[in-house]
Amino acid sequence: MRPKTLIIEDLPEEAKKALDQFPEFEALEFNESGANGYVLLGHHRVLKRRVALKVYFHEDNAIDQEPAILARLSHENVLKVYDARKLENDCSFYMTPAADEGDLAKFLDKYYLSTSLSHSLLCQLLSGLSALHDPTIGIVHRDLKPENLLVHDDKLVIADFGSARMVDSATGLAPASKHSILFRPPESFGHEAFFDRSSDVYQAGIIGYMLFGGRLSNDLLKYLTKRELREFRAINQNDDFATSQYIDRCIERRILNQRLLDWSSIPCFVSPPLKRVLRKAVRSHGDRYASISEFLAELARVRNGLPEWIQTSVGPKLENWNRNDYLLEETGDIFTVKKKRHTSKNFRVDKSFTPGALEDVFKQLRTAAGLP
Repeated sequence: MRPKTLIIEDLPEEAKKALDQFPEFEALEFNESGANGYVLLGHHRVLKRRVALKVYFHEDNAIDQEPAILARLSHENVLKVYDARKLENDCSFYMTPAADEGDLAKFLDKYYLSTSLSHSLLCQLLSGLSALHDPTIGIVHRDLKPENLLVHDDKLVIADFGSARMVDSATGLAPASKHSILFRPPESFGHEAFFDRSSDVYQAGIIGYMLFGGRLSNDLLKYLTKRELREFRAINQNDDFATSQYIDRCIERRILNQRLLDWSSIPCFVSPPLKRVLRKAVRSHGDRYASISEFLAELARVRNGLPEWIQTSVGPKLENWNRNDYLLEETGDIFTVKKKRHTSKNFRVDKSFTPGALEDVFKQLRTAAGLP
């Protein structure tokens, strides 16, 4: 949801109380960030920088876990906390730097990402997670999704630690989280549900899938089969609990059967070795990477020689491959290969390639240019 222009009188009472405690904070925007809280964006007169003040709700008299966790960490890919205070027994707030680009969901909607930037952002996410997973910290995030990751100057930081938990020092396990069903790993369902470091790997793998162009819709009905949709419509549509429970059960089956992600939605120009790394990250527990370090090592291995593709408004572009640039220009449903020297300005049609569907044209280019 986009930030709203700030009208103090319209703010919730908790936000007004937070502002009363921070006279040095000039609030400029208000963002209803979700069911568990909201965010005020503005200027800190003392720090002389743009900051965010998050007001969030928790159980009565619960330990203020979220800011406490953040305060223990000092890592460039984990959100820094300037201040944290309690407003009520069930409401607290903390102040952090503001991210100019907002969360990763907005970033992905706004920009085309190059292969190298997507790779870098995924590695930054994993680097931040490695700090959380360090035995001296021993925390699993449990709710990694684009809305909980911030982007500033092409740097990704992990935020929103409301679901984070410490793992048991003996078993390495934590209770399963029921937040954000599309991102829940298979082991978080059932009577013996649990969460561990590998569960964060799974969620990071879904983020990677999205960074490289994989589609994941927030319209949960899109994941239902025709038969499931018929059964769904037979439910009393005024019974929100029954309808949501049915949808959740359908999505749970997809997750358990490894049928949630549509791998065909990743652009054909993303290299097969990179796709294999991403697919392994989201396998069933025990078959995926057991640790962040394993995931990072595989990403480093496939980074060497990775073609630099970026989607553009006119079609995919490959930059500086053997000192040449290629543009797969779209006209209707037909793609044409254009080529130029990397140091030149203008593309010209390369008539050695037969125009056609994107996949067919890409296969020609892959063979001719020696792409992986």
